Amino acid sequence: MDKTIENKFSFLSSVESEVWHSNKDPKAYEWWYFDALSDNGKEALVIVFLDNFIFSPRYNRADIGATSTERYPAVSFTYFENGQPKYRCLNEFSEDQFSAEEGSPGCRIAGNSFTFQKAEYGSGYFISVNLELSGGRKLEAHFEWLSIEAGLRAGDDVTPDHGHRWNMVAPRSDVTGRITVTGRRGGVTNVHHFRGTGYHDHKVDDRWLAKTVHDWHWGRVHYADSTAVFHRYRELGESKPETRLIVVKNGELRERSVEYEEQNYIRDKFGIRYPTRLRLISEDNIRLRVKPIKIIHSSFYFLRFLSEFTLTLRDGTPRRTTGISEFVAPKALKYRWLNWLSDVKTYKSRKSGSE
Repeated sequence: MDKTIENKFSFLSSVESEVWHSNKDPKAYEWWYFDALSDNGKEALVIVFLDNFIFSPRYNRADIGATSTERYPAVSFTYFENGQPKYRCLNEFSEDQFSAEEGSPGCRIAGNSFTFQKAEYGSGYFISVNLELSGGRKLEAHFEWLSIEAGLRAGDDVTPDHGHRWNMVAPRSDVTGRITVTGRRGGVTNVHHFRGTGYHDHKVDDRWLAKTVHDWHWGRVHYADSTAVFHRYRELGESKPETRLIVVKNGELRERSVEYEEQNYIRDKFGIRYPTRLRLISEDNIRLRVKPIKIIHSSFYFLRFLSEFTLTLRDGTPRRTTGISEFVAPKALKYRWLNWLSDVKTYKSRKSGSE
């Protein structure tokens, strides 16, 4: 492993270590990411809580221009049905609308929150979301993320100096919940019940994303007997990316260094160049093939896909199903005019009301 990258990147799987870190640089960020695919394969769900919204036009303008100590918390919610976004909302809030305890996992951003709780039937996360949709509509959602496999690799609670920390807290969860949408006049227009298998991680970095990351490709998939996660991370100035394949099976996490091959590059409508074929092979011949099927969320700086994953373990039997993958190319965050365009899609909530 490249020693420079190793010093900038740390990996763990710990519930206790995903607490919020208050003493950070103004450009530092943390996010708590939750995603799930429904049991019938027709629905997908992504929820992200951010203490400092790294894709915020205000966050990025502050770095381009004058020094700012202000932070920009945000909540992102996307619900997909048959590969199409049914509900998508990104609400940004003022700094004083964020709160978190440093002794237990969880945070609150205005009327949105997630908490970690233990019960007789297991432990997991309770998520509540109250966000603005377009056209004056509102979305309220409540989910239970019951951990099936979590906290599989302990680590110290110290973020590497000027580095990135990836905590794959709960690679597999049982997810249930309900989404309610109300119209402009307050009447309920849609109700959706969700049940599926989910994933949860936590990321921390104390640097501005656009000045540190060249590209970042990752994905995860659940099979009946295992979960697989791949991660390819390259910082600016680094020739060799950090590439890992992680397989969780029977409550055990195995991390492997892999050879990584990308093929058939194309560009999306925003100009991001990405591979349409990926292949990862470990020294002990564990293999993962990833084929993006459909772009379900795109912007100037990242793409999210429904992808076909084929995993072959030591038994030699290929396992094939659909999972979620993402490709991040943050260079565009440096451009003022793209920040302005991104701003149009972001709902801002301030203490005195919406802008």
